[in-house]
Amino acid sequence: MDDNMKLAQAKATFATLCRALDKEEWSYQKDEEKLSVKAGAQGEDLPIDLGFQVDAKRMLVKLYSPIPFTIPEDNRLDIAIAVTAINDILANGCFDFDLSDGSLLFRIINSFLGSQLGEEVFVYMLYTACQMVDTYNDLLLMLSKKVITL
Repeated sequence: MDDNMKLAQAKATFATLCRALDKEEWSYQKDEEKLSVKAGAQGEDLPIDLGFQVDAKRMLVKLYSPIPFTIPEDNRLDIAIAVTAINDILANGCFDFDLSDGSLLFRIINSFLGSQLGEEVFVYMLYTACQMVDTYNDLLLMLSKKVITL
């Protein structure tokens, strides 16, 4: 598939993503040039930042949610172990932990190579990310502050 075809498919995917968010009455900011969307939600304890990125080159839609705190250097090993355990039980998506700077995010990815993703896929990605982040961010924060242990 040439680059023009990939870009056309990526733009169609982006339009479907935006339609899905509109139908869900979700507030968001879109960048049509970068094929990206920024949104947010309020979890039970912490805010949830969300970003969708349509990657024309790799034919992927990525949803990422950076966790709004940095893990202190002296507790990064425990967080790495916890993230590994959490990721082992997740059916879709995963947490990414950068040991070098203590940053943490949740991501979920779908491919649109040779297919068209329906609005339902984006709604699923959105609510799955919100649920997973809301379920684990406060536990990871308490672990990072040594309020709880592994």
